[in-house]
Amino acid sequence: MTQDMNLLQPDTSHRIICLKVDKAKGVNLSMNYYEMTRKYWKVDIQRASQATHALAITSGVVKAVFHSLKWYPTKDFMHLGRYEFEGDEDTQSEYLGKSVDHIYGKCLGYVKYINL
Repeated sequence: MTQDMNLLQPDTSHRIICLKVDKAKGVNLSMNYYEMTRKYWKVDIQRASQATHALAITSGVVKAVFHSLKWYPTKDFMHLGRYEFEGDEDTQSEYLGKSVDHIYGKCLGYVKYINL
């Protein structure tokens, strides 16, 4: 197996938002990935609303994939101005376990858009 097989190679028809959950404030790594991933993001809501997939990233690797996303402003007064989504987990996604280091590079941001 070559190194390239471990790199995320997104389908060009998928519009993806990558969310680094291991670095986000208030995230407890014992939480399930859905709860870790879906809440309190500073996103470009126009771009995020077009995403077909949300990827939960921990230590540069895709740990969970969600689709059928519905984004909306959070109602949590501690996080006003941020957004959260509802979606369905894809436990069979080809993206699971893939590295995104080549996509993030040295970027320190939490959110990365692909094909958006």
